[in-house]
Amino acid sequence: MKLSSSIAVTIAIITGSVAAFNVNCNSNYASYYGQNSAGSQQTLGTYCQDATEDVIVLAFMNGFPNILLNFANACETTFPGSTLLHCPSMAADIKYCQSKGKAVVLSMGGASGAYGFSSDAQAVAFADTVWNKFFKGTDAQRPFDDAVLDGIDLDIEGGGASGYAAFINQLRTHYASDASRKYYIAAAPQCPYPDAYLGSVMNSAWFDMIYVQFYNNYCGLNAYPSWFNFADWDNWAKTVSINKNVKIFIGAPGGPSAASSGYVGAGTLQTIYNAVRSKYSSLGGIMTWDISQSRASGLASSIRSMLNSGGSCGSAVRRSVPLIGDSKAGVLRKRQDLVKVNKITKPSLRPKPVKAAGNVATRVEFVAGDITDNKYSTVIKVATLQNAFSSNWSISFTLPAGQTVDASSRGAVSVSGNTVTIKSNPAAETAKNMAAIFKITGTFTGDYALPDTSSAKFTSS
Repeated sequence: MKLSSSIAVTIAIITGSVAAFNVNCNSNYASYYGQNSAGSQQTLGTYCQDATEDVIVLAFMNGFPNILLNFANACETTFPGSTLLHCPSMAADIKYCQSKGKAVVLSMGGASGAYGFSSDAQAVAFADTVWNKFFKGTDAQRPFDDAVLDGIDLDIEGGGASGYAAFINQLRTHYASDASRKYYIAAAPQCPYPDAYLGSVMNSAWFDMIYVQFYNNYCGLNAYPSWFNFADWDNWAKTVSINKNVKIFIGAPGGPSAASSGYVGAGTLQTIYNAVRSKYSSLGGIMTWDISQSRASGLASSIRSMLNSGGSCGSAVRRSVPLIGDSKAGVLRKRQDLVKVNKITKPSLRPKPVKAAGNVATRVEFVAGDITDNKYSTVIKVATLQNAFSSNWSISFTLPAGQTVDASSRGAVSVSGNTVTIKSNPAAETAKNMAAIFKITGTFTGDYALPDTSSAKFTSS
């Protein structure tokens, strides 16, 4: 169903001054829009009627350099004879949001899709394309018509690092050609440092904002204070980043169902935010995935209140000692191989399946979660790299010695020797999935280790 917005017609009658987004503040709120995570996504303009969010991140351009856009129910029309989305209602809403002082950026990547660059030359050429289609350039097919975005976000969760630094450098060259406004480069790494996909890029290219995903990982908000690692990202900002004024955002799930792990309530989030704000001058604010979740849960309004209380702009925040629990000495005894990723494909831009039946090229990631005494939980992320999988799928892998699996939050578990198989419940699944995230729980003896990624096999039929 195509949704339209009447919000934009009010632009011409808005009066009074509007506070513009200031990237130098530690009280900014960024939220992703477009994937309808909670199933109750409103039009973009609806969310921009109030002053809750400062940055709206449109998700996603999940295919490039052959552009694919996906904004769920926010836009479903295409240019004639093309698969490229044409979103005039979103275009009007983008301009409305900007008139309210908000920055609107487009996120490239996501948990699933077909994206990546084969060379710097390809990346540079694509930066020209992005400038022409989404910024101040010209193109016969502009998805948002004459709306001009405020920046690009890289949410790269697959593929290699090739070309991204060249892409950013070329895009910033275009940015410099327009002195009438400020443009931004952002990234959304997962919290383990360095990021598996963008680590080298973040060290060699300019970024204005980093939305660290403190969820679905051992270093998530639910691991505060012992494993929550904002200190690592602050150190990167101060000692490694090209832009020494880069701002680090605390990325949080917007609601209990927004992530497999990492959700915390407003009270806990405020405790963490206040502690970080008092110690780390790199703090830029809070990010949530996604806006439909944070608005439905009520977390968004709580975040706005905590950000408005005692925030500051500039470099006035004094850096002090690390957060309590940042030191991990003595804890690693029961944690080994905290994140293991296995690409069940041959390394190429258009991957071919190695172990995946049903011609589904897949990436599997195991992430250590909570570990208490001899109990553990591990998050498993499965993302297809080209084609969607069906509602009838299974994944198998080999357990390390001394470990057992008791239950899975998704599908049915069976164990044969040290091989675990999890089969989906087709009645509970939707067809054409491109990603599955679920948690297994069990017991272990000795030191904890993640499953062997080389043994992972994903099938879909």
